[in-house]
Amino acid sequence: MNSIKKTALATVLVVLPILALAYTSPGTPNGFVNDFAAVISTGQKQTLESELSSFEKSTGNEIAVVIVPNLGGDTIENYAEELFKEWGIGKKGKDNGALLLVAMEDRQMRIEVGYGLEPLLTDAESFHIINDILKPVFRESDYFGGISEAVDRMMRVIGGEVPPTSESESSGVSDFTINLIFGGFFFLVYVGSVLARSKSWWGGGVVGAIIGIIVGAIFGFLYTGLIAIVPLVLFGLLFDFIVSKTYAKNVALGRSHPWWIGGGGFGSGGGGFGGFGGGSSGGGGSSGRW
Repeated sequence: MNSIKKTALATVLVVLPILALAYTSPGTPNGFVNDFAAVISTGQKQTLESELSSFEKSTGNEIAVVIVPNLGGDTIENYAEELFKEWGIGKKGKDNGALLLVAMEDRQMRIEVGYGLEPLLTDAESFHIINDILKPVFRESDYFGGISEAVDRMMRVIGGEVPPTSESESSGVSDFTINLIFGGFFFLVYVGSVLARSKSWWGGGVVGAIIGIIVGAIFGFLYTGLIAIVPLVLFGLLFDFIVSKTYAKNVALGRSHPWWIGGGGFGSGGGGFGGFGGGSSGGGGSSGRW
């Protein structure tokens, strides 16, 4: 019995930080370069803006540079994806946009890439820019120098002037693990939106059992699946209980629902200065710290 309680407690401790993720928009874009942390000078911003504007006019591709004070407790991967979606970086239907995001207080950076540019601005190339260009220069506190060099590399790769870094040339691993985590996270949000509206709690347990069976099938071990089923069923029951109670309470009080049970929070919008055309992120790219 004690082991079951410990498992349930551990599950709560793991899940609650995930549910706490909440993207907060930095504001409306006023160009291709948006410095919400006042890091670069007006002259430096104008230089980058001119380069990116000319690049967009000549190629049709859009690169956004965004500097924020902090991530507000969010992960940089989720923040970049939501910002990309909110602003609609790239052209609609072509998804030919890219985002360079820098969070100063968190000392994190990320390149987020639209579907249409993924064959050029690959994960390996993004990793190279983050770790071999931005990181060393940022550690010298030359933020404009790092951003300028990174943007130049991005434009040359996207424009076909230089070949992208291959997977074998990159010194790091791919973003498969990160994508897997966030895929699971958004699956959790979707399941939560469904379970919250059910009147029973057993549905979560059934979902947990099914996931356990899938885990066993993937790894090819029946024993692995059986071991996974127990904690996953407990987690499913607990998760269903939490979202169902929260949903029922908000319905009774006439409140809107939290974003993690289908109450919004993932809305997308367009750019305010007219430069972004409604593109979408492909989830590719790379993140790093300095």
